Amino acid sequence: MLRRVALIAVAALLVAPAAAWALVFQPSSLPSAKVGVRYQQVIRIMINGHHPALGKDYPSYTVSCFGADPKGGYIDDCSKLPPGIRVRDYVGPACAPPLEKPACVVVSGTPKKAGRYTFRLSAPDVNAPGIRGILFTYHLTVRP
Repeated sequence: MLRRVALIAVAALLVAPAAAWALVFQPSSLPSAKVGVRYQQVIRIMINGHHPALGKDYPSYTVSCFGADPKGGYIDDCSKLPPGIRVRDYVGPACAPPLEKPACVVVSGTPKKAGRYTFRLSAPDVNAPGIRGILFTYHLTVRP
């Protein structure tokens, strides 16, 4: 019995660090937009509430609609954004710098065409060797 408890404890310790390093995109879904009306939504990307590069020797950290997939292949979902909307870096009171705050991007612009648009954001995987990214899929509905 004691041996079984010890094995469970060791397994929990091995799994816990991986869970602690989960990359979080907030919000996880986007509010809808309306054609001709200015739209802006800030997205925060973090690990435990901090910029993912905190404590890492990571020369460049960019979240965008282009970047690397988990295998290191190139993605470019910028063309999948609604016409009139773009993704760009964002710095504000709740966003990095400093690295103690989350990394942020803003999805903004004035949508020109109604529809349901699906695009991915790519964030570098600072815990992986080489050029690999972590993708998160968003859906944005633009109403007429």
